[in-house]
Amino acid sequence: MIDVWALDSRWFDVAGLTTLLVALTALFNRFERHKPAWRRVGKIAVLVSLVLVVIEAAGRTWGYALLVLMLVMGTAFHFAVLTKLGINGWTGEPRDKLDALLHEISADGEATTLLRIARGFFRRAH
Repeated sequence: MIDVWALDSRWFDVAGLTTLLVALTALFNRFERHKPAWRRVGKIAVLVSLVLVVIEAAGRTWGYALLVLMLVMGTAFHFAVLTKLGINGWTGEPRDKLDALLHEISADGEATTLLRIARGFFRRAH
């Protein structure tokens, strides 16, 4: 019988990961409202699955290290992009700039918009 309450159980990992990701989603929901619900839920499922695969393949330490790395890199990217565009990463203000960015994302797609912004970073750096 599997002890689901044991700290070394995969169920513990699933519970911890989903709790963390759902809490972060609720905290930063105002930046995700433009995305369909299936995509927001899908992101959580993919992240949990990816971390669980790494835990099984390389161990719990590496799985959680990957999660922390993804969260830090995502946060850094989020704040770098928004700051470069003149938007406060915590409040989403000025709202008109954030709305313009979200409109561009919905019109052109998230990947296209982010690639355009990234190209602007590298052009100015050289």
